[in-house]
Amino acid sequence: MFEHLRRLIAYRGLLWNLALAELKARHRQTALGMLWAIAQPLSMMVVTTIVFSMFVRVSDETVPYAIVAYVGLWSWLLFANSLTASVSSIVANMNLVTKANFPREVIPLSKIVVTGFDFLVGLVLLGLLMAFYRVPLTASVLIVPGLLLIQVAIIVGMMLLCSALYVLHRDLGALLPLGLQVLMLISPVLYPVSLVPEQLKSVYLLNPMAALIEAYRATLLYGQFPSAGSLAGALLAALLLFGLGYQYFKSVEQRFADVM
Repeated sequence: MFEHLRRLIAYRGLLWNLALAELKARHRQTALGMLWAIAQPLSMMVVTTIVFSMFVRVSDETVPYAIVAYVGLWSWLLFANSLTASVSSIVANMNLVTKANFPREVIPLSKIVVTGFDFLVGLVLLGLLMAFYRVPLTASVLIVPGLLLIQVAIIVGMMLLCSALYVLHRDLGALLPLGLQVLMLISPVLYPVSLVPEQLKSVYLLNPMAALIEAYRATLLYGQFPSAGSLAGALLAALLLFGLGYQYFKSVEQRFADVM
């Protein structure tokens, strides 16, 4: 594992160049340019706020629902968009895979740089929303980089696992969107955890994305430090997924060219 990571760091320039090329291609000849990075979470926030505030009547006594939904969408889309972008990345770049000697994980990992850019642009909008709704910053925001590190470890493990599996089993391309939809529904993306029955919360928060979204909201919106128990579970899941995903990717890496 350490040798793989050392070699990956040595090829960080290639990773950055792949991500930069995709960013330039994506925003070239578009009217809004980088503003498309916030179009998805912002539009989804507006729609869900209308539906859940006016029709379903989901409300929060201390923080407006709009920003509660935005934090959930902002953190969820980093996860979902990274997986969606990476799953077919090896197949899409098979010409590069078969003709050059480099750590193949560079290709899917470049996708998280691209989606991470959108995440940072969304962070700017989050700051504006917090100022608009007068949500104060507290010392609890110092935990956010740690939450992001846990989430990135989960995403990287899942990206490597899914991109490698897709080369060998193309059915994953159809199964992943369904799996993401189900996971989104059982994660507090569009609703607060307070709506989950108390007797189910301990089981519900075993979902690492549920624990992370709740932790983001606690630290950013409510000025609270997240539960150590739920974060411990998310950290354990991150370590397991990162290790298993990386190990599986490297174990089948030599088979990629043969499959194609």
